[in-house]
Amino acid sequence: MEANNLDRIQTVSGKFKVLFIALIFITPLADLLFWLSFNHLPIGFTVQLPVPTPQTLPIETRLLAFLSSLIPNAVIIYGLFNLKTLFSLYEKGIVFTQKNVQCFQRIGFSIIGFVFACIIKTPFLSLALTMYNPPGEHMLSLQFGSENVSTLIMGALVILISWVMNEAAKLEHEQAHTV
Repeated sequence: MEANNLDRIQTVSGKFKVLFIALIFITPLADLLFWLSFNHLPIGFTVQLPVPTPQTLPIETRLLAFLSSLIPNAVIIYGLFNLKTLFSLYEKGIVFTQKNVQCFQRIGFSIIGFVFACIIKTPFLSLALTMYNPPGEHMLSLQFGSENVSTLIMGALVILISWVMNEAAKLEHEQAHTV
């Protein structure tokens, strides 16, 4: 790899590393702010919820909803942490090593895990949002759609790329130690 290209990769990677570090903290904070300010949000912000909800929710409901959303957020944070690690390696000029391969693998598994975390979150969120409904009107919702299938395929592709990178890392290691 040319020195000029590697320098650019290192510079851009440093900026992405900072972005991923910021997102690790911003992700749960933004979600907490969403649920704490839920009662004051325009109706358009509540359209994506799994069940119809009143515009005003008690604090207990909003905190349970936040706890439910922590399930996929934990997976997102795990993925962001691995992205930060990967781009830290790139920033140091480390491109084809087992550490890079592990990062890619973990990112792929976090993408797949995100789908399952969302599937788990939805029933908890729907129960939390309907817990104060009258008896017989509590709702349990499950969601799985084409976007979930697409996300699973993307995660599988990232894992496949990690396998290819593993072979490239082995070749580079062999080349470096061949006299």
